[in-house]
Amino acid sequence: MKFTNLHNLPAPMVAALSGGWPPNPKTLSVSSLIGPPRIRTLLIRHWDRLEEDVSGRLWALLGTALHDVLASHASGKEVLAEQSIKTEVGGILVSGRPDLYHDGIVDDYKITSVFSFLLGDKPEWTDQLNVYAFLFRSQGFPVTALNIHAILRDWVESKTLTDPEYPKIPFVTVPIDLWSIESAEEYVADRVERHLKYPMDPCSDKERWGRPPTYAVFKVGGKRALRVLDTAERAREWGKEHQAEKPKDKLEIHERPGSFVRCERFCPVRAFCELNPYNNPAPEEAEWEELQ
Repeated sequence: MKFTNLHNLPAPMVAALSGGWPPNPKTLSVSSLIGPPRIRTLLIRHWDRLEEDVSGRLWALLGTALHDVLASHASGKEVLAEQSIKTEVGGILVSGRPDLYHDGIVDDYKITSVFSFLLGDKPEWTDQLNVYAFLFRSQGFPVTALNIHAILRDWVESKTLTDPEYPKIPFVTVPIDLWSIESAEEYVADRVERHLKYPMDPCSDKERWGRPPTYAVFKVGGKRALRVLDTAERAREWGKEHQAEKPKDKLEIHERPGSFVRCERFCPVRAFCELNPYNNPAPEEAEWEELQ
């Protein structure tokens, strides 16, 4: 992989941000295991042709620093910090490096957004920590609880005064549901099978971070939407209610196409995926209907 420095970051930062190795065909890291097989396969095939600007890894640098600092301060009996764990499943090594294990608890530290916290735990967080639990159990360590400890990078103190749901400090602990031993073993076995048997399986809409289309209600000739709704029917209903109150307003509904956020901006192999709709996008025509 080639790294660029388009924004002239200092040399020490460039050196710190430019690391990385191609996926090992004989090993599945936890992040690869829970991720789409297609991405891992294309990373292996095209690693030497990939290009990334180091500025895209700035948040990852903070995460690495956080993990290093906390690992250096972990202490006590049966405490494992940043311990590499591997076990064989279906003829391949599944490996992970959990942040912290203590007293039967697996803790993971993240730097994330307030929005992620307000949404609740992400499915990938649940998958990741339960695979860690699987790995610890495979080595004879009991697991009784899973936690995400998150520093909220975009926290704003003033919002705590007006929003009762807003976190009171830029830190939150999110308990993660612990799967049964049988459920975790079945999940890992299924994921290994998918990676080995279907390495170029198309990514699902969920894996592509799909966003459905939305429908924006405008005044005819207006530049800003009066309301954006998730279905055309709801948009029409809202428009009719609005016109009942303001009959002189002429409205129209614009359909905003859905998108696949990962394919568009965040997939590391998007340039090499023939299924990526953003590589050769078809020209889009504006779709709208006028409410009479």
